[in-house]
Amino acid sequence: EIADRLNAWTIFNDKNKEFCDWLTQMENKVCQSGDLSIEERVEKLKKDCMEEINLFSENKSHLMQLGEQLLLASDEAKQSQVRGSLQEVNQRWHNLFHHVESRVKKLKETLATVQLLDKNMSNLRSWLSRVETELSRPITYSVCHEQEIQRRLAEHQELQRDIEQHTQAVESVLSLCDVLLRDEDAAGGSEAEGDSLQETSCSLDQRWRTICAMALDRRLQIEETWTLWCRFLNDYSRFEDWLKMAERTAANPNSADVLFSVAKEELKKFESLQRQVHERLTQLELVNNQYRRLARENRTDRASHLKAMVSEGNRRWDTLHHRVTAILHRLKYFTSQREEFESTRESMLVWLTELDLQLTNVEHFSESDVHQKIQQLNSFQKEITLNTERIDSLIVFGEGLIQKSSPQDAALIEDELEELHSYCQEVFSRLVRFHQRLSQPPMITEEPELTFSLETSLELIERPWLGRSQGSLPATPTHLLNSPLERSGQETPVSVDSLPL
Repeated sequence: EIADRLNAWTIFNDKNKEFCDWLTQMENKVCQSGDLSIEERVEKLKKDCMEEINLFSENKSHLMQLGEQLLLASDEAKQSQVRGSLQEVNQRWHNLFHHVESRVKKLKETLATVQLLDKNMSNLRSWLSRVETELSRPITYSVCHEQEIQRRLAEHQELQRDIEQHTQAVESVLSLCDVLLRDEDAAGGSEAEGDSLQETSCSLDQRWRTICAMALDRRLQIEETWTLWCRFLNDYSRFEDWLKMAERTAANPNSADVLFSVAKEELKKFESLQRQVHERLTQLELVNNQYRRLARENRTDRASHLKAMVSEGNRRWDTLHHRVTAILHRLKYFTSQREEFESTRESMLVWLTELDLQLTNVEHFSESDVHQKIQQLNSFQKEITLNTERIDSLIVFGEGLIQKSSPQDAALIEDELEELHSYCQEVFSRLVRFHQRLSQPPMITEEPELTFSLETSLELIERPWLGRSQGSLPATPTHLLNSPLERSGQETPVSVDSLPL
């Protein structure tokens, strides 16, 4: 009997230890998730674990029977030990069922949260794509007008309201992601599920922030477009106002059949206008740069009104520039010819005046002998020969100017030519007469070279003006071809009549 009791006690301890080890194993198995999905874990708990528990229920019943027998056959100390072991087994058995139920319930709640996240994310995904596409689409403008800007702002306001209405949905999804990321069953079930949750949360947060930023930038871009349009239109308006004024000025230049003085004033006016044209090129380039920026940033209008304005402004400036240049060329050519004539005429008058003074000095004040005076006259004749062609060319040039000039200027040029011609005849005649007096015998024997020079001078005095007899010059007033008027010398700076004798 003692042996049977010892044997029963040993069997009880072995069975109790075996059952406790199994309970420990089952408790760990219920907590473990492995690489299974939530659905698979729920299925495993409800099927595999419960089947195994049901199988071990017989072992539990057998252990309880052994315990009851030992309680009847043991002393109080043993009874207390057996009773404690049986209570522990019953408690752990009960806790195992409760743990399984709690675990299944928890997994189902997590699964419901995941499914809710998938559903909400699925609803958001199409909306996010639509809004991102809308925000990425370039803003187009039909016409360059403030009403067009207001229409675009109204459209954007509708989109902004749509974004604000989805704020709660986005925050809800982000909250669910945060909850699941802290849930070991959701994030710790498998590495792939955890990474997927983390990626979903980060992607949604980033896309949401991007959408909010793009919406703000889009509104600011529309408002900035209006500011840029206003700046462009104001700058172009100022440029066009000046352009209209300049075009009116260039349209009616006073450059044909006008007085020389008027042409000089007109030349100054158009030189000033040309400086303005060059200065306004900077303003035109500013307008072009503004348009290039608008075109580069897709801020132009589909009606191409802005493009037409810039093209027209460039074309009109080019036309104005070429016209002003042509007018200036014509005015400069006209005035430069007259100035060249006046400059050459004045230089001839200075030379004639100097020659007149030198001749007066030789004739009345020189103490040289006759031979030296004739040599001096011969040097004067060489100067005349050298300047004869210049004088003749000047008169030809002047006659051409007479035909091109206005009647008042033509009369003035005619008078100047007559004055020059008369002065030449007077000085050359004095030279011939003085030479003839010096050459009368028996004062001095005339040298052949000097005689030839004097004859040349006489021919210059007596014949019509050089080149006219050959018909090489255009027709001129007849009095320029007639014999020079007699001059007393009083109109020269210094003449014989003005000197004390």
